[in-house]
Amino acid sequence: MKNRIRKHLTRLAPELAAKTYGFLSDHNRISALVLEDRSYTLSRLETFILSLIEYIHTGDRVKVEKGAREIAIHRSKQGISLACVLERIRMCRDTLLDQMEQDAHYFIFTEEERLELYQIRLDLYQFVDSLIDMFIHIFETEESQREKEMQTGTATRERFSEVAEQELVQLVLQSTDIAVLIIDRNLRIVEANYSFAELQQVERQQIIGTHIDETFRPRENERFVQWVIERGQSGHYVAEINGTLTTVSTSPIYHRGELWGAISVLRNITDAKRYEEELTKREALAAVGQLAAGMAHEIRNPLTSIKGFIQLLREQTETLQNTSYFSVILTEIERIDGLLNDVLVLARYRDDKIAAERFLIMDEVLGVIRLLEPESNRRGIRLELNWSGDEWYIYGYRARIKQAVLNILKNAMEAIATKGSIVEVSVYASINQVVLTVEDDGPGLEDKVLKNLFVPFYTTKPDGTGLGLSTTQRIILDHGGEIFAENSLRLGGARFEVRLPISNG
Repeated sequence: MKNRIRKHLTRLAPELAAKTYGFLSDHNRISALVLEDRSYTLSRLETFILSLIEYIHTGDRVKVEKGAREIAIHRSKQGISLACVLERIRMCRDTLLDQMEQDAHYFIFTEEERLELYQIRLDLYQFVDSLIDMFIHIFETEESQREKEMQTGTATRERFSEVAEQELVQLVLQSTDIAVLIIDRNLRIVEANYSFAELQQVERQQIIGTHIDETFRPRENERFVQWVIERGQSGHYVAEINGTLTTVSTSPIYHRGELWGAISVLRNITDAKRYEEELTKREALAAVGQLAAGMAHEIRNPLTSIKGFIQLLREQTETLQNTSYFSVILTEIERIDGLLNDVLVLARYRDDKIAAERFLIMDEVLGVIRLLEPESNRRGIRLELNWSGDEWYIYGYRARIKQAVLNILKNAMEAIATKGSIVEVSVYASINQVVLTVEDDGPGLEDKVLKNLFVPFYTTKPDGTGLGLSTTQRIILDHGGEIFAENSLRLGGARFEVRLPISNG
């Protein structure tokens, strides 16, 4: 039966440790050591429970007592109170006994085994009582030794260093993103981790043991760590340290009711603040986009009426003199309508009449090239296509993708109006994306232009609106793709690269 008990309880050991930890936490009995964390405590509890399970199976007191003795000496030197340690031992024992009673049906098959289980539980109870006596004796011995050390005047410094080194080094100093500083009650730096040294831009070894005011000279209203000792004031603050936005949390360190020093934990929140600002900006842009979509619709409705009446007037009163006027008016109305369409795309407006579908990307690329070939031939521009002949499907809005490709190619043709004669289009597949590149041998893109290329209403053309490439970027992003712009190393002009996810059905 003991073998069955051992196998069953060993499997439940992590759960039993967690249950013990939960009970201790609920009753505020887990916080005796300032810097002890949950995973460390759970590991200790599970190890002790496993040693008790091994005792149930083998009855070997020596091995368990040896391990318990080491724990007792270690805990005593750490400064944990005896009451706290005994509470954990009793709670581990009681949790184990309760589990054995709860799962008795797994172990008992005869009446004799029922009596045997009762005897096992009683023996375990008595054995833990003997361990408790041993812990009390060890703590009393260690306390007596500490009192002797106190008489020599060295105990306070050694005990504080021991607590800091044994627990802080193990549990905190290895952290790469949290900076930690500990000072004693004389404001001397007892410990600081490498993250703290990096934050303060100092060498860690050079500041250990120095007075905090000699090493750091913060503004009088930012002496957060010193205030714990000087005023008994701890708290949470935000400060800028060497250009880094940082939260500073401070707390006192007590041992046996006496203030030993203070601990400060610092965390870099620069990135978090930037993300928060970016989120606020995106929310504002979303609101502006919604407003823009509404205004575009309201403008388009009367514009449609104006266009209709202009066409009616032209039919009824057309003369040689006013024919050109009507043409100009209608052309400008079409221009306004095109601008409104770009605004709707930027605002992520979805027209119910346009449905998403799975289509061949090359159908739209070839369609745009055929559309622009007459213009390119007229202007002496060589429009080249590099394509293996393979077909790739993408999912989205066919007309929008065609508009994006058209915008890029038209930009390339306009860019080489003063210099250059080649626009090269390449299409190929890369893992799960189809890649479209457009390169020209024109003047290329200046750094300022590259920086603002996709910003709405930014343009270098005298008659441009600045919405073409920003609209193109929005279309590509809405299709789960990416768009990049740079100067072509091969042709010397501009190079645009579009990546869109391939639809596999």
